[in-house]
Amino acid sequence: SGKSNFVGQLMVNLAKDSDWKFAVASFENQPEIHISRMMEIYTGKRFFEGKDRMSEAERDQAFKWVNEHFLFLDTNGEEPSTLDSILDRARVAVKRMGVRGLIIDPYNELDHTKRKDGVSETEYVSVFLTQMRKFARDNQIHIWLVAHPAKLMKDNKGVYPVPDGYSVSGSAHFFNKADNIIAVHRDTSNPQAATEVHVQKVRSRWLGRRGVA
Repeated sequence: SGKSNFVGQLMVNLAKDSDWKFAVASFENQPEIHISRMMEIYTGKRFFEGKDRMSEAERDQAFKWVNEHFLFLDTNGEEPSTLDSILDRARVAVKRMGVRGLIIDPYNELDHTKRKDGVSETEYVSVFLTQMRKFARDNQIHIWLVAHPAKLMKDNKGVYPVPDGYSVSGSAHFFNKADNIIAVHRDTSNPQAATEVHVQKVRSRWLGRRGVA
């Protein structure tokens, strides 16, 4: 719960603090909805009607800032997005805008129908993640891949467990090949429960450590 919002906040923080630019391939929200959400995170105020709504001047300034730091890789409904098509557009964004980060959200909304006959899902996921990691290193960018877990079973108290890399449908490679894994979790059975951010894997120890906040 809250994966996209967490990544959105992370992007805004990096853009504000370090002037990072991002290419965003998000399939669960239209770009205009995503842009308004980035503007809300940036200003700390509402875009639409409601209490503490941003003024027209704040809206114009926030839109300008988002436009300068985010490029939305939208196909305009012309074709389903594949990893190849996203990386092709991201490559251009790196050269033209100096993009430092790429968001792919979520994995299961990509078009995976071009998987070759005879190739298992495990083999496909392995090649997919290798291609993504190679692109990140070749272009010196960071890639965040948002992935939903497979159906989880509640425990005897009716609470869902915290998912991890092995919980993603398709392959254990999601855990094995990732440099870092973060799970955003909320106990949906308790409306008062805080959202938990679990850092479950850090390949390079000088970059951080496992833990929960």
